Amino acid sequence: MQAIGRYISLALILFCTSCAHSVVTTPDLVELKHGGVQPIDKNVGYYISKEDREKQVTTPGGGGDKVSYYPYREMEPALYKTLSNVFRRAYALDSHNDSQTIQAKMIAFVFTPRIATNSSSESALTWPPTKFTVILSCQAVDPSGKTVWEKQFKGEGTAEFEEFKKDFSLAAKRASQSTFEQFQRALANDPEFRQ
Repeated sequence: MQAIGRYISLALILFCTSCAHSVVTTPDLVELKHGGVQPIDKNVGYYISKEDREKQVTTPGGGGDKVSYYPYREMEPALYKTLSNVFRRAYALDSHNDSQTIQAKMIAFVFTPRIATNSSSESALTWPPTKFTVILSCQAVDPSGKTVWEKQFKGEGTAEFEEFKKDFSLAAKRASQSTFEQFQRALANDPEFRQ
């Protein structure tokens, strides 16, 4: 009987430690400010595939636990806000070469993001990550499909227990905030888009 009890206890421990806790990677959109950027008088589009929007990612948390999230779905509002801060209008496209929308909306550039993430924690007692990394690789093409711009941005966010006990996603939000702030500065300062 004791052996059965031990097996049940072991099974419960394994079950609990294999669970992934949910965090959210969307930064504070209010903090993604226009920042005095002189808007570029052009419309742009962006494309995120259905598969990417539905992609769930699992990375390490603290205490041997893991965290899961949907990076494309959760960071899309930040991508839209950033593009809208820099350009006249931003539109989500249904495909890379959505020529009908590109022509109808007079879209000058189409952006395609690739997002990679990772997390870790120095804590053995709590599951939220204390460190989070977001890498955004973004390519822009003109209406003919020619690549005119391609850059990568890396944002890192940290949070300690006293901070994240009210927001378990804090390190992730800080990392994505940093990434999209870098992205916005690069867009606003690149002469390629103002020609």
